[in-house]
Amino acid sequence: MGLIRYLIFENPTTLWVLLVIAAVACGTIWRRTGSRGCRAAAVACVAAGVLVGILAWAVETDRERLYRTLKTMNDAMAAGHAEMFIERISPLYQSGAPGKAALADVVRRGLTHVRADADMPTIAFGSGDAVVTQVCRFYPAPGSKMMLPPEAHRVVWEGVFAPDPDGEWRLRSATAISPRRLTPEQAARYLPRKPKRQ
Repeated sequence: MGLIRYLIFENPTTLWVLLVIAAVACGTIWRRTGSRGCRAAAVACVAAGVLVGILAWAVETDRERLYRTLKTMNDAMAAGHAEMFIERISPLYQSGAPGKAALADVVRRGLTHVRADADMPTIAFGSGDAVVTQVCRFYPAPGSKMMLPPEAHRVVWEGVFAPDPDGEWRLRSATAISPRRLTPEQAARYLPRKPKRQ
């Protein structure tokens, strides 16, 4: 059942190709032999292709929702849009310093000084959540004079995502696992300190 769900909802192109091949084969046999069974099979393949298209369009899977969340976060990191990134953090976030507010502060400070590009993620779905592993490459933000340490140029992050009550997948925890293990809050010590108020 999992393979059928994957083919229909997440990768319908593969199923469409198979249905087109079957429809063409059945249609060819029907034209050569006049077989009513082959004609019915060709029509059924076309109808199934239309049905798969409707289902794939109408149903958004957990994987598609999670990819949408990751794309939003990656676009925010590249463009320096802290609030767009923070919206994808769950109110239930717990990692390092407790709570979403601590990570939101790190994101705002971080995107003032750095930007990041991310590779395609590796996703492992569990029961009700997903572990996402992704390589991020950090570089100074436009106009920033911050010098990043060499280990910041390529960081492998592991995040746990789960759906919130509104159905949107959001970040629940995050940890850098390479080149060394640290939370975002620990990584923030590389950022320039906030200027003291006079």
